[in-house]
Amino acid sequence: MARNEKEEAIHIGFREALALILPYLQKKIWNQFKSVIWIVLYLSVFQLLVLRIPIKEAGIISFGICAVILGLTFFLEGLFLGLMPLGEALGLKLPQKLGMFSILVFSVLLGMGATLAEPAIAILKACGSKVAPWDAPLLYYLLNGGSDTLYLSIAIGVGISVVIGMFRFLYGFSLSNILVPSVLLLLAVSIYAFFDENLQHISGLAWDSGAVTTGPVTVPLVVALGIGISKVSEKNEQSSAYGVVTLASLFPILAVFLVGIYFSNKVPKPMTEMEFFKHGIHTEQSNFLLGNNAKQYKRQTLESKTQFKQNTTFKEFPTKMVDAFQLALRAILPLSIFLILFLYFILKEKIAYPEEVQLGIVFSILGLTIFNFGIMFGLNQLGDQVGGKLPSTFRSIELTDSIKFIKNFNPKSVYTAVNEEGKEEKFFYLKERKLYSGIPYHEENWNPTNKVYEYIPIHGPIFGKEDNLLGYVIVLAFAFVLGYSATLAEPALSALGNAVEETTVGTFRKSLLIQSVAIGVGFGTLTGILKIVLEIPLIWILVPIYIFLLILNTVSKSEFIEIAWDSAGVTTGPITVPLIIAMGLGIGNQLGTIDGFGILACASAFPILSVLIMGIIVENSRKLSLNDSESKTK
Repeated sequence: MARNEKEEAIHIGFREALALILPYLQKKIWNQFKSVIWIVLYLSVFQLLVLRIPIKEAGIISFGICAVILGLTFFLEGLFLGLMPLGEALGLKLPQKLGMFSILVFSVLLGMGATLAEPAIAILKACGSKVAPWDAPLLYYLLNGGSDTLYLSIAIGVGISVVIGMFRFLYGFSLSNILVPSVLLLLAVSIYAFFDENLQHISGLAWDSGAVTTGPVTVPLVVALGIGISKVSEKNEQSSAYGVVTLASLFPILAVFLVGIYFSNKVPKPMTEMEFFKHGIHTEQSNFLLGNNAKQYKRQTLESKTQFKQNTTFKEFPTKMVDAFQLALRAILPLSIFLILFLYFILKEKIAYPEEVQLGIVFSILGLTIFNFGIMFGLNQLGDQVGGKLPSTFRSIELTDSIKFIKNFNPKSVYTAVNEEGKEEKFFYLKERKLYSGIPYHEENWNPTNKVYEYIPIHGPIFGKEDNLLGYVIVLAFAFVLGYSATLAEPALSALGNAVEETTVGTFRKSLLIQSVAIGVGFGTLTGILKIVLEIPLIWILVPIYIFLLILNTVSKSEFIEIAWDSAGVTTGPITVPLIIAMGLGIGNQLGTIDGFGILACASAFPILSVLIMGIIVENSRKLSLNDSESKTK
């Protein structure tokens, strides 16, 4: 006799539920902790022991880093439960139920939505305050008033990349057919931008934008969609699964350049601060660039400088948490709703495990909220501090976050000295503990009412005279170790290593790939910081190296080409991107460099080089082994 009785639900208590969940949660948190803690400890120890400067607001930064770890744990788990199953389900059903045009439209919208949901995209907005509108008007506009346009252009670039990626999944054509013309076009646009006063300052931002897009949302979703499409495509080759990360990082670069070209005539040319506020900017340009007139901006600038001197307080946490929640909601919710509605109403399909998907979406929003909050108070501040202090190895710098006040100051203690040009400068001696040091005297810092003198401490050069060689060498060594160690901690690189070892049947070992990529990123980070310190134009670095990469492509196997170009994208994770961008801008601000971008662009190019070279070596070794075995059999 058949039984139609309903299965009884199993009820467990709160303690039993915790006993089941806690070990799983601990494992997930530990995985993120391992990927974050090494780079944080490295930066902290370097600032404390090498730069000999205490970390400001260490408690708040520590709290922020804990929030980053917890947020990233929930966010990635939410992606796994919610968005990725939706992407793969859509990929399976799209070719069966819709035509090519509908698939392409969906791919564009998916790419755009995924990009806007990337955690690292929010870091670009925080960079706006680091740029002066008179030094780089176009760069300032794109990071401030035009930030929404910038985000949209990057998203459209990724959308176009996804469309081309879907063509590859459907028809299995070679990555080189897209790669060569795309790279040559980007290099041509970069050279054109170099000769324009405004466009040259957005080159670093454009090339860095390509690295920002290949994060934990875009890549898994696009790959999941592509895998679904490839399962129903007879023309797809196994190796064509690689290359999607490369495409997602190329076209956003072009999109940012095109937006910059469009707006370049609407903003003034770079000028001095005095010219900007006096007569260098028209009313129409002022309204477009600043949103207010120049006088209002000047007052706001002075107020922001005053506020910068004040320490961050826990009172700011609720406001920042609300901001972080709004950012997370705008990033995840529209993308999730779009995917679900498309699955239900266009494809007429049901979600396999709706409860898991709902939980995944909640986890994604919760995780991204906590992560954004942690970025604001943790990684951003730490990267900015270390970057701002790094030049003290070879040059004296002002510690603007350590302003001191001398009570009962007597102007009679001020002396006059003559500099190398014969001009008189005022100074006074200050005794701190048992040391006497000369402090420059500025009339505007003296408050005769309360008899308090305010001054900014000077630190460095630590390792000799101004612009000493040892100081530069230490900075470059720091940069290499930072890039190398951060890459080893990237979970996505380990996953790529497993896939590559399996695809190449053990020819290209996982450990060999990881070391090749890590060394490449190390040299790339070193080159990027050298670019900022010496103010080297970015195209002087990128044009030669990308031309050399295209030459190497001609002598490399197609599978190694796809692996090499994809390896650049997996190294720029949600931890590395905010830290390196904040650090680059911190170095640039301290040295007075207008454009602090470009480190990520270099860190993405060099691992392609190292993996291609290693691929050629591996292939030659394989051929030699085969020849030896054939000769022995004869």
